Amino acid sequence: MTIAPGILVGGHYRIITPLGSGNFGETFLAEDTHAKNRKCVVKKFNFSSNNPAVFQKAKDLFKREADVLYQLSSLSDHHYVPHFFAFFNEGHEYYLVEEWINGHTLDEELQSKQKLTEDEVVDLLEEVLKALQFIHRQGMIHRDIKPENLMRRNQDGKIVLIDFGAVKEEVAKSKVVNTLNQIPNKATQIFTEGYAPPEQRQGSPEPNSDIYALGITALQLLTGLEPKDLKDQRTGKITWPSGIEVSQEFANILEKMVSEEHWKRPQSAGDVLKNIDEYRQTKIVLFGVPSSGSKPSHIGNQKSISSVWLFASSGFIVALVFSVISFATVKTLFNPVTDPSDTTQETEKTPTITPQETPSSSPKRVDTTQETEKTPTITPQETPSSSPNAADTGESKKVCPPILAPGQKRC
Repeated sequence: MTIAPGILVGGHYRIITPLGSGNFGETFLAEDTHAKNRKCVVKKFNFSSNNPAVFQKAKDLFKREADVLYQLSSLSDHHYVPHFFAFFNEGHEYYLVEEWINGHTLDEELQSKQKLTEDEVVDLLEEVLKALQFIHRQGMIHRDIKPENLMRRNQDGKIVLIDFGAVKEEVAKSKVVNTLNQIPNKATQIFTEGYAPPEQRQGSPEPNSDIYALGITALQLLTGLEPKDLKDQRTGKITWPSGIEVSQEFANILEKMVSEEHWKRPQSAGDVLKNIDEYRQTKIVLFGVPSSGSKPSHIGNQKSISSVWLFASSGFIVALVFSVISFATVKTLFNPVTDPSDTTQETEKTPTITPQETPSSSPKRVDTTQETEKTPTITPQETPSSSPNAADTGESKKVCPPILAPGQKRC
């Protein structure tokens, strides 16, 4: 049946307008006439193949998306994914109905802004990682994390994951590689070129395959470049284009996320969330500002992300050593050691300890500002002033920043 605006499917879902289409299906904005015209998304399975096995696999994937959404929607914290409404067969055609997210994809946001700031990307990573943590705990792997599948809800600005391993609407960008007739006992592979790590391309995705894809997505949002333009064609390593600003600590996190070897990546979304929390705490300690990121360092032309990571580590060590030395120096300046031989008082008489009638557990503070002919008493020295005089310090010295940008000369 041809779907057009005004047509009812499922008895009460009135089609409003098409949202997207591909070789595998069509998506429409609709309204539920049984729920006060609540807006929803209707996905129609529309796939044809001369290979019965391929057709059946595509249909199974479509059904699985319905199962996944139904399962996730039953959980209390399902706001990370669209709510499941219905799945039915009408006229030998399958339909999936789910919540309509009033918002825009990060791909659309990127086209508008060109690129996002480090602070924006860090905040976004935290949201998506919490969503991945949610679905991974259910034993699921998204397998297609990319800007097109991350929606920002207009209502509260939160991120929602869409398209859970089902038949993809944007078939030109996503590959569904069937290996039933080519490699026996292998599962169907679903991925998007540029976002999938080696193990996923080989048909053995891990939960941290989603972390790799999210890392590539973060780099794309920071640089405004497609994944294919982020890699050096000769080495296959991620490179930073000129003019990109990112702190060394954040480059360290991204380096781990996009490691080609899955065992070198963080093993869970929770691990990356811990790294981001440490990153934020570092900013508070070094800069005293609880922001998402420090003042970014300029990354040079086509510098490997590995080099950025190594520099980030060394930069942090230098900053730590600098902080320790500075603390020791300040402590020495503000807490000078008293020379026991320096007991000169305004009177030349030998000081003696004045007996007290009632002993006290702590010395009694005595005012010694006035001269007296009496034998002076020894009193505890008052705490020195917190700021040394100009004769002790001289002119202020130039202090090198704790983190230097790559290529910047040390002071």
